[in-house]
Amino acid sequence: MNPLKAMSFCCFAAFLNLFQIFAQPANNPVNARYAGMAGTGAALPDTWSGFQNQAGLALIRDLSLSLHYENHFIIPENSIRALAVDIPVTKGTIGVCYSLFGTSLYFESRAALAYGKTFGKRFNAGIQLNYLMIGQPADYGNMHAVVPEGGFLVRPLDNLTIGFHLFNPARQHFPQSQDQIIPSVMQIGIGYRIIDQVLLCAEAEKETHEKQVWKAGCEYTMIRNLNLRLGVSSAEISRFAIGLGYTFRHYTLDFALSHHQWLGFTPYVTLTRTIKKGKQNG
Repeated sequence: MNPLKAMSFCCFAAFLNLFQIFAQPANNPVNARYAGMAGTGAALPDTWSGFQNQAGLALIRDLSLSLHYENHFIIPENSIRALAVDIPVTKGTIGVCYSLFGTSLYFESRAALAYGKTFGKRFNAGIQLNYLMIGQPADYGNMHAVVPEGGFLVRPLDNLTIGFHLFNPARQHFPQSQDQIIPSVMQIGIGYRIIDQVLLCAEAEKETHEKQVWKAGCEYTMIRNLNLRLGVSSAEISRFAIGLGYTFRHYTLDFALSHHQWLGFTPYVTLTRTIKKGKQNG
């Protein structure tokens, strides 16, 4: 390997490890709506539920395509590009997701197929299979793994939703390296709509060998089709977030900005195209 490339790769890997930029392999993307509320997405049905809580897909009854971009700390090498497609079928909704993080020198990708289904009026469940890949220089070799995840949503009241999500329940690792562990991540969240214009969210997240993280966020509909979002997280280095969302006809544009005390700002932008086919139950 070229010495300069080797040095660049080592520095990049050290940077990732030092600041723990990602919460799980393939750098799970957080769409701009969730990001504006500090990542509180476990209890919120959304076109992005394939990346957050697959049970939410069951409540999406329109065909949709979402494109997403986020740039951690405004460093080009730390950007994530992702897309999500939701396809309603007779007894549920199929989700297809793909994300890519990194550069040609080092990258993490995630391709996933999900399915969400309703069980009565108050309970929804979903499951997903992920194909994870870490691309590295030839001297290190690429790594691959197939990892499941899933979750459920319960609606005890019309304005209250409780969500549970678990990624990698069996604590698998990459077969190519016993040292490359894929962490398990568990999330429990609630979403409570005080009035039609105000949604409050709270969430607890626990990752293997990491401290529990608490998150809280709110979404306020200022005028028709325009939403303001705020969020805060109790990560080791606290993060604050703000976001906006605007819907025009069949398009929704979401933007968010989160702040890291040491490393600065991270922008998120998500564009969603929806083809109305039925009524969304969320």
